[in-house]
Amino acid sequence: MELRMAQKKDYMQIAMMKWLHCEEDDVDYNTTNLVGVDKDKFLQEFTEFLNEHKEYKVFVASDNDVVISSMFVYEIPKTPKPNRKQKYIAYLTNVYTLKEYRNKKIGTKLLAYIKEYLIKEDCELMFVWPSENSFNWYSRNDFKQENEIFECSL
Repeated sequence: MELRMAQKKDYMQIAMMKWLHCEEDDVDYNTTNLVGVDKDKFLQEFTEFLNEHKEYKVFVASDNDVVISSMFVYEIPKTPKPNRKQKYIAYLTNVYTLKEYRNKKIGTKLLAYIKEYLIKEDCELMFVWPSENSFNWYSRNDFKQENEIFECSL
């Protein structure tokens, strides 16, 4: 397994993962994410988003060039302040691991890789808006519930 920043060649796989995530939510939570949505059009729209929005850093776990887990990070610059080392806070979103690879610590390893990256980038903290089903996973990975979001001091 390789942990790395996503490459352009991964974009269609990442778009497909988003589609699968929405499919699961529709079944598991009775949502309507995909009602009336053309799959091919969505996949094209998502890959165009990735090409256009370089402010999102997309991290992946891959196995033989198959993306098995992905996480998006948006670094938010902090205004300068005397004697402050941290330059960013980070928003974690679109966390997803393919169903057949879950419960194998792949997401946990990818998140640890992201934390190491953000520490090197002088990031102060990372936050996420977790679903109810993911609270425990985030808690096990050092996120703490503060106010309305979970934070992870780095």
